[in-house]
Amino acid sequence: MTVIDALAALLASPLLTAAELHDDPEAVRARFGLSAQELALLTGVPDEAYDRVARDVAAKHRLVVAQAMPETVTEVTEHHRELLEDYLTGTARRPHPDDPVGAERAAEAFLEHAAGRIPAGLAEFGRFELERFRMRRDEIASDAARYWHETGARQQRELGEAWLDHGVPVVPATVLVVAYGHDVTAPDAPALIPDVPVTVALQRVWREPVRTFRLEPGTRDLLALCDGTRTALRAAAEAGAHPAQAGAVLLALARAGLLVPCGGPDA
Repeated sequence: MTVIDALAALLASPLLTAAELHDDPEAVRARFGLSAQELALLTGVPDEAYDRVARDVAAKHRLVVAQAMPETVTEVTEHHRELLEDYLTGTARRPHPDDPVGAERAAEAFLEHAAGRIPAGLAEFGRFELERFRMRRDEIASDAARYWHETGARQQRELGEAWLDHGVPVVPATVLVVAYGHDVTAPDAPALIPDVPVTVALQRVWREPVRTFRLEPGTRDLLALCDGTRTALRAAAEAGAHPAQAGAVLLALARAGLLVPCGGPDA
C-alpha cells in the first residue's frame, strides 16, 4: 500500500482513524509501507483538518451516488440517513477508466452496502434508477437513438399489413426489458412501492430522458419473441395472441420505437 491508501483510509474508511495515527504512528507506517517522510506528512496534519476534509469528501460522494439514483438517495436520506452516512464516511470512491466520475460504481456499492437494510422495494427502485442512468450513458444505445430520431418517421410510414405478414421485427438497442419484483413504476414510488412484480421497457430517446413503459404479460412475451428470427404474425401466433389484436399491438410497439421493422421474409 501507499501513502495515498493511508490518506484514503483516514478520509473515507474505518480502517484508519486520526487517533490511531497519533497513538501508534509506527504501526501505521508499517501497515501502509510509509517512509519516515510520508509518515511525518500525515501526522503533521491537525485532526480537525482531517475531519473537515472527510465531511467534504462524504458530501461529494453523496452527490456522485445521487447522479445515478437521485430519488433513491432522497428517500434514503429521509428515512435511512444513518445507513447512508455510514456508507459515505466508510467507503473510499476509487476511479475507474470506464466510469471516471464513479457514479455507477458508487451507486452499485451503496446498493450492495444497503442490501437487507433498506426495504426490498426501495432497493429495487434504486436498481431501476441505476439502469436508466446506464442507458443514458450507453454509447450504443445513444447511437441507435440518434439513428431512430433521423430515420424513424420514414420507417414508421412503411409499417402496415405487409410488414405484419413479412417483416421481421426486433427489439432495438435503444430498448431494454427488465423485470422487477416490486412495482417501481407506482405513482408514489419510491416512498411507496407495492410488492407487485412488474416488467418494464426502458427506451433511450435522442436528447430526451429515458422513457419507461410498463408491460402487460402478453406484451412482454410478444417482445421476447421479436428477436429477428420470425415474422410479426408468427411471433404473435407463438405468443398465443389473437392475430388481429396482436397485429395492432405490434404496430403500436413499432410506432413507439420499441420494435424496429427489419424487413425480410420469415426464415
